[in-house]
Amino acid sequence: MSQHSNVLPVGKQLARRREELDIPQGALAQMAGVTVTSISKAENDRVAIRRGKRSDWEQALRLKPGTISRAYDGGSPIEPLEESASMPPYADLANPRERAIWELKISEADRRTIIDLLRQERRESEGRNSA
Repeated sequence: MSQHSNVLPVGKQLARRREELDIPQGALAQMAGVTVTSISKAENDRVAIRRGKRSDWEQALRLKPGTISRAYDGGSPIEPLEESASMPPYADLANPRERAIWELKISEADRRTIIDLLRQERRESEGRNSA
């Protein structure tokens, strides 16, 4: 038996973390580059997250690097990043559009999703202009 016998299964811990951050499954799927079905299966402990995708999940859920692997391998709890007031926000505050989105009174997950879409549109536009 694991030294962390009272720790929730990995999927349940990930679901709890996603809910703490107010990130809908669809937004997490987009941020981690997986399907909503994959999110659901992982959170319900029907599948383990592939090693190659764990860092994407960790970034999206603001977890310490390697924490998902440690949780699967050793039964330890997942570890959030220590976020301090000095951590910069997700948005580039020097960009007026990103700053305006970041200041909206909506969930952080929704702000991040909108900023990601804005950045994707900007990259696609730059690609069209350089062709």
